[in-house]
Amino acid sequence: MDYDELADLYALQYENYRDDLEFYNGLAERHGGPVLELGAGQGRVAARLARRGIEVWALEPSAAMRQRGQAASAGLPLRWLAGDMRDFELPRRFPLVIAPFNALMHLYSAADQDAALARVSAHLEPGGVFAFDLYNPLLIRADGALRLEGRYGAAEVYYHQEHHPATQRLLTHYLVDESAEGGGLKRRHYTLDQRYYQRYEVARWLAGAGLSGDLYGGFNGESYQAASPWMVWKARRVS
Repeated sequence: MDYDELADLYALQYENYRDDLEFYNGLAERHGGPVLELGAGQGRVAARLARRGIEVWALEPSAAMRQRGQAASAGLPLRWLAGDMRDFELPRRFPLVIAPFNALMHLYSAADQDAALARVSAHLEPGGVFAFDLYNPLLIRADGALRLEGRYGAAEVYYHQEHHPATQRLLTHYLVDESAEGGGLKRRHYTLDQRYYQRYEVARWLAGAGLSGDLYGGFNGESYQAASPWMVWKARRVS
């Protein structure tokens, strides 16, 4: 998925999202750097780790997202890399690889998923950890209703969703409304395409790549339950 057109909306929506920061920061402090982040976006997580003095390599395919991230992280120990998580090749291995905030949900086919995990495994140090989070698909309620997501300065963001269970896809359609000159309304439309995962699908996927995964229902080590908002995974390389 091309995030170039979504960069402005993404900045509005998630600038203040903090739920996962201490989880990934704690992992980075325990395992050390450099840390490799996949799908780093605009550097929300990467910059937080870098501000703690941890070296981060941030892989992001969208030029617009990288540009925003580079501008906001100047002077930090943060190396921005243009690349796709399915086919990257870097000159070193890492003690910790992370894919925060549903980044893996842009792997739409089994071939894409296997290719990305093979790259992760190849770039992990022996005993290294791969950590990521996904939302719990059991909580999907895509009834097509138009809802207000939030107000961000002069912009109002509305959304409605389409659920395609046969392909495990969720399409979120965003409408961004802003007042235009002369009292009119300027509306922009964006679509976010995500492929969700089931619990045991992820477990088998990790095992096939030589990784042993532990699943949590939240960022504070909560046990996973049917109503948990997230699937938070920590997988260790065992082969």
